This record gives sequence, C-alpha cells and structure tokens, in this order.
Amino acid sequence: MALMPIDDALALLLRDVSPLAAETADLAPSSGRVLAQALVSPKAFPFEDNSAMDGYALAASEGPWRLVGESAAGHPFEGRVAEGEAVRISTGAVVPQGADSVLIQENAERHGSDLRAMQTPRAGQHIRHAGSDLNCGDALLDAGHILQAADLAALAGLGITHVPLRRQPKVIIFATGDELVAPGEPRQRGQIYESNARYLSAAVSEAGAELLSASTLPDDRSVIDAALKDAIESADLLLLSGGVSVGDHDHVGAALAELCGGLTFYKVRMKPGKPVAAARKGGCVLLGLPGNPASTLVAFEIFGRAVLKRLGGAGRVHRRLDEAVVLTSLPAAGSRGELLRASLTPAGLQPCSRQGSGDLSSLLTVDALIYRPPGSTPITAGDRVPYLALFGPGSEHPLEAQWTVKI
Repeated sequence: MALMPIDDALALLLRDVSPLAAETADLAPSSGRVLAQALVSPKAFPFEDNSAMDGYALAASEGPWRLVGESAAGHPFEGRVAEGEAVRISTGAVVPQGADSVLIQENAERHGSDLRAMQTPRAGQHIRHAGSDLNCGDALLDAGHILQAADLAALAGLGITHVPLRRQPKVIIFATGDELVAPGEPRQRGQIYESNARYLSAAVSEAGAELLSASTLPDDRSVIDAALKDAIESADLLLLSGGVSVGDHDHVGAALAELCGGLTFYKVRMKPGKPVAAARKGGCVLLGLPGNPASTLVAFEIFGRAVLKRLGGAGRVHRRLDEAVVLTSLPAAGSRGELLRASLTPAGLQPCSRQGSGDLSSLLTVDALIYRPPGSTPITAGDRVPYLALFGPGSEHPLEAQWTVKI
C-alpha cells in the first residue's frame, strides 16, 4: 500500500470534521476555550470620565484654586466644581462635573485648602474620557478566537459574565500492549512503563479538550473491540497508541476498520509516525497512533491536535510552520517527510542528538519539530529550515493553505 502524503491525510481526516455545538458558559473558567460567536462591547468604556493620574480635578485656568472635596476610586465627588475650585482626585476616580483637567500632584503647590500650579493645566489634560477606549457595539473578539487570560480580564472589565463557547471535545485514550505497566508498579522482564497515555492526556488538555478517561488495553482483539464500541458512544475523539502496525499482535488497525466499515487512511509518508490509522464512526473520530513515544508525539501533533482544534471551533487549526537557522548539519532526507525533534534556542534550532522513535531522552528537550520534505538534499549548519514551534508565543497562527511548505 502506497504511503499517503501528510497533506492528503490531513485533508481526508478533517473533511467531515465540523465544530461542535455552541453553549453559553461562565466566563471565569473559560480560558483556553473557543468563542462560538463574535463578541461586541455591551457598553462604552471608560464608563465615565476618569483621571489618569493622582492630582486635582479643576477647570483649566492659571488658578489659584480652593480645595472643596475629594473624588476617590469608587467614591466620586457628588457636587459640581465651580470656577476657582478644585477636588483632590485619585487615579481612576470619576472627574466631577465642571472639571475639565487634572493637575498632577507633582505640578501642584498646596497650602491647606489653597492650591496653585507650577505649570498651567490644559483642558482635557490627564483625563480618560468616557467611551474613548470602546464604544457600545464595538467589535471585541471574533468567532473562533481562543480565550486567553488577558481576554477574560477585558471581558470581565466590561461586566460580561457569560460567553458563547464551542462545546469542548470529549476524548478517550487507550494505550495498548501486553508489555505496559503503570509507573510505580513492579516491572517484570520485557515490560515497559506506560507513558503515551500520560503524554496524550496532557496534550489533549493543552489543546482545549475534555479528557473523559485514559487507560490501557491488552493485545486482545475481543477486549479492544468491546472497548472501542463502548467508547464511541461518549467520545468525540478516540485516541489509541500502539498495536497499529502489521505484527501478529497488532489488532488496532483491523479493529478500527471493522467497527467503522473501513479506514479513512492508513500509513502516512512521515518519519517518525508512519503507521497511523484513522477512521470515523457516527460523530466520533478514531485515531490509531504508533506506540513508540516519539512517534506518538509527532502523530498526535500533526493529526490528533488538528482534529481537536477543528472540533473545538478554533480559527487556527494547525501549528505555524516557520523558518529558523539550524545549528547542526543534516543529511539528505529519505522518501518520507521527516519531523526531527529539536530545541529552539536564541541562536537557532538544535536537533536532538537522538532521533530514534523509542528514545525518551529527546522528549526532555523537544519544543520544535524540524520538517524535511521527502528527498530533501543535505543541510549545512547555518541554513534556514522549516519547523513547527510546539510551545510558547507564536506557536499557533492561521495558515493560508495547510502548510507554508508542502508536506
């Protein structure tokens, strides 16, 4: 069977995946979730004219002025300031009627109730006028925007308590293999500690989804069949790691194909992560990922994360494919697209010294994947190469096509 290019596999996988339904949710715990509708400002902001500085609110003139009261944050001066009068004012406090300027504290000379200016105040000086930041009805955030902490602060500051969000995708994870044992449990000869479900659980949460469960399955076809049939009733995405290759004890691909009436695709032209199987049953997407830890990471990043972002309604489905200098020479690529684990440093990209799909050490430093198209010629240290930034600012941006460089 010919290996499918990554772009083609992604297009097939996402072709029938649509954003989940909208729901109205409490603003407070909504960080990381996706807006289902565009938001507009429910009112003008600032709500009233307020002071940008500590000082004295007054009508601009050469003075002098007589102090007649105070306007503090949350405790506005209720009267009207007449000509020749001033009110002590705090930053953020309402500017009283009759005042059109704030004389900052550093430019004021005060003796008891008498006030003079070292610099003549100008009308409008140090005043944040009502509606100067936002008018009622101004656009705030677009549909598909992923809410961040700063967004929550801005929305709360406008009095918004609930927002229209896409329902979070629900995910079930199965790590398969008779050799798996939980960390902390006694390990017998030939067994390995289960790590993929732990990685996937964290990655699923980081992608904005709701993890329903994560567990292990033996290399037993009947057990796998029963688990799949049960899981598709409640999950939007079902992730399996291991058992997806062609060995005598690899049952996941066949189980997916039988349950779903065929596979969306099987085996992708990429390294690591070739044996990926995808299928769909009703409203559930099923992904069989390779069992080696690095292969699981790469396959989830390319396929699983994209499904979750689409289901969640995000306007930015793919990671951004950017370019940076590589600090180590690279040999020619083979017939598959290569995704090399690397560290993104201020000087450039440092490929991890070990690139085996079963090497755990590379997972300790990876924060980028260098992409080598199939058949790429050798790369010299100092050349620029395309890469996916896995974490940090700038790791997510909309792409005009699926990728800047064809994968």
